[in-house]
Amino acid sequence: MEAEKGVSSQERDSSGRLVHPFMQAALKYPRYTVDDPRTAAGTAYTDACLGNGVFYGANQPSDGSSRGEVKGTLSIDVGDWDSHVLASMVAAVVAEEVIGYKVSLNYGGPTAEITMRMSSAKTGICTPTHFNVETWPSSSMSRLRVYFNESYLIGGVGYFGGTGLYTTHQFVLDAAAATPPYFPGFWMDYKMTDTLINMLNVDIFKASKYYPPPTTHCPDGVMGCMDHCEKSEACTQREAAGKVCLVVAMMYPRYDRGYFQAVVSNLGIAAYFCFIGYDGVNQYAHDAAKNGTPVIFIHWEPEIFHVTHKGLFDRIFLPRTDPERVKLSTADYGENGYGKKTNNPVDVDYPNLQPIKFAASIVKNQPAGSLFSKFSLADADINNVILSMLLYLVTRLNHPRIFERHATG
Repeated sequence: MEAEKGVSSQERDSSGRLVHPFMQAALKYPRYTVDDPRTAAGTAYTDACLGNGVFYGANQPSDGSSRGEVKGTLSIDVGDWDSHVLASMVAAVVAEEVIGYKVSLNYGGPTAEITMRMSSAKTGICTPTHFNVETWPSSSMSRLRVYFNESYLIGGVGYFGGTGLYTTHQFVLDAAAATPPYFPGFWMDYKMTDTLINMLNVDIFKASKYYPPPTTHCPDGVMGCMDHCEKSEACTQREAAGKVCLVVAMMYPRYDRGYFQAVVSNLGIAAYFCFIGYDGVNQYAHDAAKNGTPVIFIHWEPEIFHVTHKGLFDRIFLPRTDPERVKLSTADYGENGYGKKTNNPVDVDYPNLQPIKFAASIVKNQPAGSLFSKFSLADADINNVILSMLLYLVTRLNHPRIFERHATG
């Protein structure tokens, strides 16, 4: 490593400090274990427990012939989006190679159940975890609080980000140049301007290749879904008057549970919310930017998609975020049925905030607890990690279209 990079682990600056304090040989053997009855139980991480999740135990064979070691490992809870995966991998490397734990990785599971998985109840028995590096609290804090007694909030991870509704930059420019002009970058026009609503007609979407999705992400009856979509009360009323509704492309119901559906609905916008998955939304948005098609879709930053599509999309301005309004989110939608009024009162934009770290109380006084409290990645750090991964894939795999491949799933 030192010869390859042209650096020295022993180099010091003018004050005598190590220039590369974290450059050291990886530990060859573990020094610590997590004495957790949940991971010691033979029922943890069985096929029946995992469902659609994925588990990688310590020293798991590359052929996947066994799940690897569970007992005594430090289990890191990993989300299925890029920044979460990359930040979790950084934490896992430090925990194993520098601190000295055997690390296992649990992929998947609703954000609203992060603290439950750290508890001694329900999913905490089935898929026990000890650390989550990136939790977005605004849409799910009410559910996270239920299991606070066996976990603790450590603080922010360092970088900032947020989820939002996006449209293409070109659509914003074209609409401003129209006669009369309309404004896809501002929420009020989605309520008041028929021209804009008609351009985002849900019937056009449902006749496209993106619908129905190959996998059902929102089954009928779940959070008010029917035929892969939820519907606002304003849309029900608009259709009763013989008019069409617009469509918002969503990923999964568990992402920011009910937040944006509630905001759009409470603003009186006549909308369908159709769930086509992460890859489906990326492809839908990518094609829209390429073909000049009007769209609204949900996404977030930091994320690889926005690195590979820099400047092509604008975030739609919703009513300014307000902490007092944000915390009212119930993390639910469709409580009263398809196309009915929601009980979720949130009506402001998602805040640009620092994701928080959670850990199980069982590791609080261990070396792992000290690591988790100090672990931090700045905005520049996470962006550099994302870019480094993409550049690695391009240079090592020699694939000139790798940026587009990652962008579109």
